[in-house]
Amino acid sequence: MDQSTNMTNFNGNNLANDIWAMMGEAENKPTAAPTASIVNLEENQIENAPDLASEILSKLEQKKETAAAHLGISAAEVETMPFDLTALEHAGIFLNVDATGFSVLSRQLDWHSLGIELPKDKAVYLSPPRTGLLPDDYRKPLQRAASQAHNALDRYSFRFNLCETVLGSSEYRWIPFAAFEAFEKEFAAAMETLARAKAKVVEDYAEILETLRETFRLLATDSAERLAATQTDDEPFDRDEFIQTTVARAMQMIPTIQTIRDGMRIEMRPKVILLGSEMRAEQVKSAKLQFETESTQKAQTEIAIEIQAKKEINEIKVNAAFEDEKREQELKERIRQIKIEAVKREMEERISPLKEGFDQLNNTIYEAAKEMAERLNDSKFVPGGTAKKAREMYRWFKLMNFTNDAEVEMVLAELDKIASKEAKKRTPAEMKEAVDAVILATSKRARKLLKTEQLDALEL
Repeated sequence: MDQSTNMTNFNGNNLANDIWAMMGEAENKPTAAPTASIVNLEENQIENAPDLASEILSKLEQKKETAAAHLGISAAEVETMPFDLTALEHAGIFLNVDATGFSVLSRQLDWHSLGIELPKDKAVYLSPPRTGLLPDDYRKPLQRAASQAHNALDRYSFRFNLCETVLGSSEYRWIPFAAFEAFEKEFAAAMETLARAKAKVVEDYAEILETLRETFRLLATDSAERLAATQTDDEPFDRDEFIQTTVARAMQMIPTIQTIRDGMRIEMRPKVILLGSEMRAEQVKSAKLQFETESTQKAQTEIAIEIQAKKEINEIKVNAAFEDEKREQELKERIRQIKIEAVKREMEERISPLKEGFDQLNNTIYEAAKEMAERLNDSKFVPGGTAKKAREMYRWFKLMNFTNDAEVEMVLAELDKIASKEAKKRTPAEMKEAVDAVILATSKRARKLLKTEQLDALEL
């Protein structure tokens, strides 16, 4: 499943109102105060406080203007893309398997070495074939080690298109922490395979050189005969010199012991994402502004206490202060509601990569269970391959279940229990019933996820 981004073209006034609401201001509009002294105090404090909303909007406009200048368009045509990938950092790690130095195991030949002369005025480019530079008994184990490491990464990882866009590379995959130990074991096995293959090549290197020299000599002899038969010019052709030159050039392409021992490596490269740093910096500023606002409110409370004491002198002042208190509470409630609505709007605009990972996990189990159910239809016994696949599916789900889905894990555990019985004791009926339970559980989870609102999905 491809991960999508939520593209939103913000309206400046609406965005400003949202920012002021999140900072505790009611759309940055002035409100009535109890007395003239409180009005003066609030005006002085607001003038001294940093205008965070204006600063955020200013940065947003600067980024849009910079992008517009590079693209040669107006800033109004530039959209903004809010996203937050910090949830992935808490549940797993981005990782890449880098296999370097394996390109020395094969090389592209030239047509002349094969005894073929192409026309000088050819209209179509013909690419010459490639050849292995080690015997297959030594070359394939080396390549198998690299494939084993990459297969381990593909098996225990997820692929998110949004992450690939942000990172600028498709090499890094996301592995849940729960599955990292299993991946590490298979990666270690790949490293052991590589070490054994390299040790075998180093041990038999002299024998390998003799084998390759004889092979290249036979090929060069055949190429010399072909070239002599197809040569059209009158220039003399030295057959022995051609064979010696071709064999010498081929032997120079063979990787050395040092290249095989030190140059061929398989490395695990983890990556930590650092996105959202500007967002966290703005949160720090917002927290500072909130602290200053609380200090202002505390000072206002002290002034209100002083006013309350003076209310006893004049009944009119007491009634006026009472009405002011009521308006202040209504204003606070209004601000609180604006904050809640602003947070809801922000959360609805975000897409969590965890939901995509959950979809992939649920769909994989559903498809596997559906395939097993089709195999069990009208079957008089439970095939061994089906039982083995059921057990492997349960173990794989336990490793990849980073969402702690207890319901699906429970029905898979029951399926594993039945599949683990002896072949004579398990029946197709009970196996079919357990598989149907898995299909039902995954279908229910899929329907529930479709009906869930974006805010509920992010909270999950």
